[in-house]
Amino acid sequence: MTGMMLLLFKVLSAQSSLGLVNGNFSGIAGGIINPSSMANSKLSTEINIFSARGFVENNYLYFPSRSASFVKLVNGAYDYELFPKPYGSGYRYVYSYYYDKSLKNAFVNTRVIGPSVMLTIYDHVIALRTGARAISSTRNLPYDMANFAYYTMDFRPQHHTYFVRDDYTMSSMAWYEVMASYAKVLHRGQGNLWSAGISAGPLFGYGGAYVTGGDTRYLAYNSDVLNVEQLDAEIGFSLPVDYSNNETNYFKPSVRGYGWGMDIGITWQYRDKAYQRRIPRDCYKKTFEEYDFRLGISLIDIGWVGFTKNAQKHAFENVHNNWIEVNEFIYTNIHDGIKTASEWLYGDSTASFRDDRMRIYLPTVLSAQFDYHVRNAWYINTTAIVPVKYVSPMVEHPFVLSVTPRYESRWLEVNIPVVLYDYKYPRIGLSVRIDGFTIGTDNLQCLTSVRDFTGADIYVSYRIMLRNEGKNPFLSRGACYNTWRTDLKKLHR
Repeated sequence: MTGMMLLLFKVLSAQSSLGLVNGNFSGIAGGIINPSSMANSKLSTEINIFSARGFVENNYLYFPSRSASFVKLVNGAYDYELFPKPYGSGYRYVYSYYYDKSLKNAFVNTRVIGPSVMLTIYDHVIALRTGARAISSTRNLPYDMANFAYYTMDFRPQHHTYFVRDDYTMSSMAWYEVMASYAKVLHRGQGNLWSAGISAGPLFGYGGAYVTGGDTRYLAYNSDVLNVEQLDAEIGFSLPVDYSNNETNYFKPSVRGYGWGMDIGITWQYRDKAYQRRIPRDCYKKTFEEYDFRLGISLIDIGWVGFTKNAQKHAFENVHNNWIEVNEFIYTNIHDGIKTASEWLYGDSTASFRDDRMRIYLPTVLSAQFDYHVRNAWYINTTAIVPVKYVSPMVEHPFVLSVTPRYESRWLEVNIPVVLYDYKYPRIGLSVRIDGFTIGTDNLQCLTSVRDFTGADIYVSYRIMLRNEGKNPFLSRGACYNTWRTDLKKLHR
């Protein structure tokens, strides 16, 4: 099994932007966390010029504190010095928590939103979003497999130890997307406003790979000999690589598969002051309707990409080999590596092959958003993002819980998210919007050298925004005047 893990690491080597998605000026970005949030926005029209987000976090590899930070890593101040492996021979550039026996998790999320537009027409909102995404997740990887994969089989403390493992996954996928969105105010009560929204569109897969591990039992006698008593695992990949000679071609083809994605959401907001009555269109232009608090529920990233070009799926089902000479695991390309693994575990170099196509599912999450209007331009938002795993293989999003105080106006917005990441890692962030330009991070610590550097988070956006400035009939008398307040006064006499 460790030989397989070594192969997969060589093959595969290759969060949420809270300051962008939860405000009343979020527009298209708000539709990413809940499509229905666009239905009552302070923007009548938005043109997204460019938005980008980069996120990486893990609990295994790190750069040491006091010498590394995001700034030092990108500006060349960090030297990436080689250091000897803690056991065996050889060197590494990146340190690891090899002594920590917790399950290892990693998440990489990069997203670019290209030219996109949102338009409000009375109670209807339509939007078109283009973009590209690349996500990679590792979940529940046992520490022993991580150590053997990173430091090779000469990691002596794990020799002569019988390991029983199950339910670990690694998945990576990159794709382009074109998403059409529609949101609508469904109902206005005297103190309630309901809206719903949906986004859907085609996905164009650039590449992907995955490993799903089931019942795995193994023992390493030494750095050269491995006993695999039981292995149930599946591997799939569709990469910009010629598997026979390792030559890369990043653009031919640029699309290796197709799929569909969808987001759905609903939002309820409440205030003591009555909302506008549904009145004829020619009486008013749509304007933002304030709330005391707002609650949204959404299901995000439902869908998949099916890869059919340069794709392979291999399965190792209930296989074993009690004497694998790992030192003979020498291969010059991916094709030979897979054939060697199949020969070891099946006795046949082609027996592991299952299909020349595969499918990877999107990182589906259930999200809840609660936004409380404190007073004037001050708000407090709470957002929960809970992973929903319903099929395999799929990219898995980690759990995120945040509380974000916010000041927002037309020309200035400041968010200070306090985040609990993956159930146990607290952090604090900051984002600032000046007119249509936003820059922020959900992890300020990555910019400092106070602690070990295990990941980073940064996002930036530039948009052209037109605000809802229509005449509100609730505040104006005449043919379109909302008479609910007058009616309520009569009822209380």
